Amino acid sequence: MFSFKKNIIQIQCQIKSFKIQSKIFVILISLFFVSCDFENNKKNNVLKKTYDVKFDRFEKKFFQSNDDSLDILIENYPYLFPRQYQISDWIAIKKDSTRKKIFKKSLDVFKDIESIESEIERIFNKTKFYFSDFIPPKIISINNGIDYKYKIVDSDSLILLSLDCYLGDYLLYKNIPNHISSQMKPDFIKNDLTELISSRYVGVPIDRKFVSKLIYHGKIIYLMNLISDIPVNQFLGYNKEQTKWIENNEKNVWKYFIENDLLFSTKSSLDYRFLANAPFSKFGLSIDYESPPMVGKWIGYQIVKSFAKNKNIFEILSMDNYKLYLNSNYKPIK
Repeated sequence: MFSFKKNIIQIQCQIKSFKIQSKIFVILISLFFVSCDFENNKKNNVLKKTYDVKFDRFEKKFFQSNDDSLDILIENYPYLFPRQYQISDWIAIKKDSTRKKIFKKSLDVFKDIESIESEIERIFNKTKFYFSDFIPPKIISINNGIDYKYKIVDSDSLILLSLDCYLGDYLLYKNIPNHISSQMKPDFIKNDLTELISSRYVGVPIDRKFVSKLIYHGKIIYLMNLISDIPVNQFLGYNKEQTKWIENNEKNVWKYFIENDLLFSTKSSLDYRFLANAPFSKFGLSIDYESPPMVGKWIGYQIVKSFAKNKNIFEILSMDNYKLYLNSNYKPIK
């Protein structure tokens, strides 16, 4: 009889314990969903906040201005008019036939720039979501005489965007190498602006090791993809054949880097061979002419992506480049 009562008491205790645990479970689940809802609402509220991105079309103001009103333009945009030049110099540029031709082409290509502004607006919103200190810069469009080395100039609160370097015009760009001119199209404005914004949040490596440079560029591309959804092949300007080549030869490229002891090399020539935009990468092998340029950036991105699983962006960006490589478990399949 005593044993029977004891069993009853044990069963009642178990039932009571189960009820308590069930209530705790329900509370925890409720808190989880409330937390998720809060985070989702927070994210949605931030992403709904829109910045009114409008390019300041300075090139239109300049080329469509009267000679007599140029003084006012210089007063409003002093940073675009170096003091060593006289007003007569600017009038000469404004009336130059080649410059006028380039400006007319800019007007035709960018007659409606709202779609590009909307894309940049979304990128700024996503950047603000991840980086609360981000202040959207003002974008001033100019014509710089097709100086492609200065397509975009970053000055923190201002970005100078040379629209004449994105016209996609074969005749105007006929003297520019194809691997460069192929990326001088309207679509690449989004790419270049995203890269510029992303590079602000990625620290330049202190050491000169090749592996540190790989990870540095990999972080930039990873962040670019995060705030703009630009795929790595599009950022690098790869066509279908080039993308297929690097996907099929990623393992061979990595093997080449390892077997030739390149990862810890500090030779600056490696930048030109595997990181710089060029007609192709330079292994010193028969495959060179088949390979796309910047294979080092592709590898760097794959390493960062391998490390990034289940980690937030701040862990990724703050991680030492060499430690990130060691903890990435990067193993190319093909």
